[in-house]
Amino acid sequence: MNVDNFSVLVAASPSLDTYHLSLAFAEQGITQLTQVSLEREHIIKKVLADNYKIVALDVVGMALEAAQDWVSDISRRTGCKVVVIGDDETIPYYRSVCAAGAIEYLVNPVSQQGLSLVDFHGQASAQLSGRRVSVVGSKGGVGTSTIVASLARTLSQRQHSVTAVDLDFSAGDLDLHFDVQGNTALVEMLQYPERLEPVVLERSSIRVEANLSLLTGYLALDTDPFWPEKGALEHLSKFCLYHADYMIFDIPSFSLRDQVGMSALKSSDVRIIVVETSLASIRNAGQILSSLSCGGHADPNKVNLVVVNHTKSDKSSLLTRNDIQRALGAEIDVSIPFAPLHFLNKSALGQSAIKGNRKVSRAFSLLADHVVGIESPRSFQFWKRGA
Repeated sequence: MNVDNFSVLVAASPSLDTYHLSLAFAEQGITQLTQVSLEREHIIKKVLADNYKIVALDVVGMALEAAQDWVSDISRRTGCKVVVIGDDETIPYYRSVCAAGAIEYLVNPVSQQGLSLVDFHGQASAQLSGRRVSVVGSKGGVGTSTIVASLARTLSQRQHSVTAVDLDFSAGDLDLHFDVQGNTALVEMLQYPERLEPVVLERSSIRVEANLSLLTGYLALDTDPFWPEKGALEHLSKFCLYHADYMIFDIPSFSLRDQVGMSALKSSDVRIIVVETSLASIRNAGQILSSLSCGGHADPNKVNLVVVNHTKSDKSSLLTRNDIQRALGAEIDVSIPFAPLHFLNKSALGQSAIKGNRKVSRAFSLLADHVVGIESPRSFQFWKRGA
C-alpha cells in the first residue's frame, strides 16, 4: 500500500473515537495524524502554519446549523478539504454538511471501510485553475516593475482577471506604474493569514481597472523590515487564485537570498527572468536558471521565460542576443526593444507603456502569449536585395 505524503489534522472532542478513526486512515495509507482541540481559530491557525491539506472535523452532538458554519468557515479560510465525523445518521444531515463544503461525512465510530471511497490523494493535489506568474530581475534596475505592470495590463485587456502583487515592502513602486496610492494591506494579510476572507481581500486590494487589481505592503523605511512566512504567502496565493485568473508577483532580486523569495519563484507556474545587456546581469540570470533546475528536478509543468530588456542601445552594450543566449545556454523568449523616448513619455503616472510603439506592444503581446500558453506564429520578413 502506498502511503500518501501529506498529514491530516484531527480536530476532536472527547466524544470522538480517535482510535477507530486512526485505523480507518491507516487503512488508506495515511498514518500522519495530528490531534488538536476543537477550537475553530486554533484549527485555522494550525492548518495555515503547517500547510495541512485535510482536516478531520468532529461535529458529534453539534446542531446542523453550527456544523455547516464550521465546515464552511474552515474550508473557505484555509482552502483545505474537510472530512466531517458526526453522530447523526440521517440523509438530510449528510447532504447539508456536504453542501457546506465537506468532502465526506462519516458516522462515529468510523469503520475501516468508511474512508475507502474518498480519494485523498486527488483531493489534496487538486490544482486551481488560475496561474501564478513570478517576475524577477537578474539585478536591480532592469525594469522588472515596468514589465509586471505592462504584462498585467496586457492580460487584463484580453479579458483575464489579474492580481499584481508587489513583494518589495520597503522600496516598491508598482503603485506608481498604475497611478494608484499604495497601502500596507498586504503586510497585514500575510501577518494574519487566518483572517483572510473574500471581503478582506476585496477591501485590501487596490482596483486599477475592471479586471486588474494590485496588492501592496509598503512600509516606512524607519520601521522594522518585514518578510512573510512561507506558509502565509502560499495561502495568500491559493486564496487569490480563487478570485483571479492570473496572479503576478513582482519579486525583488535581493529576496532570492531568502528561502521565501526563492520558494515563491519556484512554486510559480510561469517564472520570468528579466536580463539586461550587461555581464553582471547575465551572470546572475544564469545562477537563477541553474537554481530553478538544480538537482535535475526541473518541473516540466512549469515554464521558465527569459526576457531581455534593452536598457541600453546595441552600440553601447556591445552584447547581442546571440551572446546572451550562448552565455545562458537558454533561448531568449522575448526582447523588449530599446525605446527610451517611448518609455520616458510613458513614465507619466497612469500611462500604459504597451501603447504607442509597435515594437514594444508586439513584445508584450508575445510575452502574454507565452504566459497564457499560446504559440505565437513566427513571422518571416523578406527583404529585396539592395534595400
